[in-house]
Amino acid sequence: MKSKINEQKYSSDSKGKFLFIRHGQTVCNSDKNYKERKINPDYLDSHLSKKGIKQTKELNNTIKILKIESIYVSPLYRSLETVKYMLEGSSNFKGEIIVHPLIIECPNCIDDFIYDINKTKNDFKDLNVNWSIFDESVRKYQNWDINFYYFEYFNRLSDTQKKIKHQKLLDLYNKKDMDNLKKEIANEMPKIIFADEGLQPFESFKHVYSRFLEFKKFLSEKHKDSLDNFDSKVIIVTHGDFLGVITNKYLYENDDINSFA
Repeated sequence: MKSKINEQKYSSDSKGKFLFIRHGQTVCNSDKNYKERKINPDYLDSHLSKKGIKQTKELNNTIKILKIESIYVSPLYRSLETVKYMLEGSSNFKGEIIVHPLIIECPNCIDDFIYDINKTKNDFKDLNVNWSIFDESVRKYQNWDINFYYFEYFNRLSDTQKKIKHQKLLDLYNKKDMDNLKKEIANEMPKIIFADEGLQPFESFKHVYSRFLEFKKFLSEKHKDSLDNFDSKVIIVTHGDFLGVITNKYLYENDDINSFA
């Protein structure tokens, strides 16, 4: 899905409570070969590129002048890296960094799959990230391992189809055969990500948008006491396609979610 997101210079007096930020460029994003980007095993849960780190550090000056209540971040590695670098040197941030499962990318490349969530937790332990909402939420998805919880979102697959694909990956993961896990995910990409008819992603835009509505409700309840205080911000670090769906003019203005593709 291609969608141009409105990119504007942000100023601290801009109105709005919630600021959505796309992660910095990744090693996968920097590869000009689109086919390679989809299936190269080395791009699984891709990290930021040097350019992406530079982009993210450039947010420092903006972050320093903001009063930030909380930061919500996708569990994918690149999103947590983005938070790490954008907060570098920002000692005034006293809020929480919270991982939320609903704002993960809608998978369409190999970098949209989690590699090892326990390794991710360990790598970012110095950020004092709060994983409790993530852990509690994904425990409810009892059919899926925590590293593959997003199979819950593949609404274009039957439960049987999802379970077969999930078990195939889980068998490799349980053997700690990570190199073959990468290769298997790469080999399965066309079958895992795309349905047979028209190369439609296994997660429909309607389902992505329903995730956003659920997250929006969560934000409204969590920050209900400060919704009108625009001087205090909440930052959400997420992904390009996710943002493309939720900022789509047709989807945003249409109340009937059942009419979405």
